[in-house]
Amino acid sequence: MARTRNAVKRQKVATVESALFNPDVVFLLAALLDSRDLCKRPNAVDGLSLVEEAARRLFECASEWERSCLRKYPDEGWIELYHHLLMLRSKPTFDQLVGMNILYGEEKSIIRTIPGLRLSSSALCSNHVMRSGKHFAIFTGRDLFGVVRPVKVRRSDFGEGELYRFSPSMRNFWEYQLRQRTARWTDSNVHSCYLSTDGIYCWDDWAIDRPTMSIDGFQRNTPIGLLLDLDEGSLSVYQNGQRLQTLKDGLSGEYCWFATVWECSSISMERGLTPGEHQG
Repeated sequence: MARTRNAVKRQKVATVESALFNPDVVFLLAALLDSRDLCKRPNAVDGLSLVEEAARRLFECASEWERSCLRKYPDEGWIELYHHLLMLRSKPTFDQLVGMNILYGEEKSIIRTIPGLRLSSSALCSNHVMRSGKHFAIFTGRDLFGVVRPVKVRRSDFGEGELYRFSPSMRNFWEYQLRQRTARWTDSNVHSCYLSTDGIYCWDDWAIDRPTMSIDGFQRNTPIGLLLDLDEGSLSVYQNGQRLQTLKDGLSGEYCWFATVWECSSISMERGLTPGEHQG
């Protein structure tokens, strides 16, 4: 009788384990988690761990626009790709604040300077990496913003006082940023492109100084839209729903949004619908 009860108990345990390690069940559970909660297990389905398989199925539910923005790298796992999908669906935020003269505003999509200081400081959306497709962001406020390679600026890499001022465009940080280059940057030498709220723009290859240029028809004190089109490899500027001009072509690889402030200013950022298209 005891052997019979033990056999029944083992059968129940086996049934529960079979259900838990079913990719369909893991897929449903994974939908309730974010990418940080997805950890690999040794069990596999068609060569993928159960959680990798769940992440793959979740990504298959992405919209056409989301897929166009997240073309999978050959060496990329499904969990990493799913993480980027969640970032694409979330509100973009400034994840790195570098320099003394910068603080968050009411939320992490807003930055501002500290009254009384006159030091350039920057904010980077380094967790919201753009690799393909079309991305449109609207900036409101004053000073400078654009796209930059998704570099990580670590305070531990610098001495006392070396990060009091920071902008990706500053010459003394070019070499540091170039050392972080990966194959995902591709062979494009357009590492940053940005404009000021005075209508002046420039691009950097972090090798030589580039001339600044002005935008025809630019209006001050008006929200500015930037369209990063990685299908065409261009960055264009918009105001009042109208395209003013292309700031730079030849962009490819990975970028993120960034903003630089100095003196007394603030900048807010939000994702917008790509002009003439619907994201969904």
